Amino acid sequence: MFTPSNFLLIGIASALGAWSRWIVGYLFSYAFPGLPYGTLAVNLLGGFLMGVSIAYFQTLTAVNEELKIIINIGFLGGLTTFSAFTADLFHLFDKDQHMTAILLMFGHVFGALILAFLGWQFFNLLLK
Repeated sequence: MFTPSNFLLIGIASALGAWSRWIVGYLFSYAFPGLPYGTLAVNLLGGFLMGVSIAYFQTLTAVNEELKIIINIGFLGGLTTFSAFTADLFHLFDKDQHMTAILLMFGHVFGALILAFLGWQFFNLLLK
């Protein structure tokens, strides 16, 4: 449901996610200059955290929809990024680094899906 408080909370959570993405990207660019591994790292981390979030909300009998959208749309939406992923791939293709671009493409897409599943499994194991 759209409310002014949800609007504000999602914006704050998105900012926290985006700042986290920027910090991770900065650290990875320092460690691996010229390679966009920071974007890959946040997308994989985001996949894992989304899996944990899905598992967590599945365990609740009464889901707090506000908390769910703040985490999933706000923070994780700000943390992960399709636009940076697209830009990274475009620049790699433009520099004729086709194999690196293709490997990163598969790493983002399949890695995030696999890590979402692992995050879901991880959370469910914590409940046992």
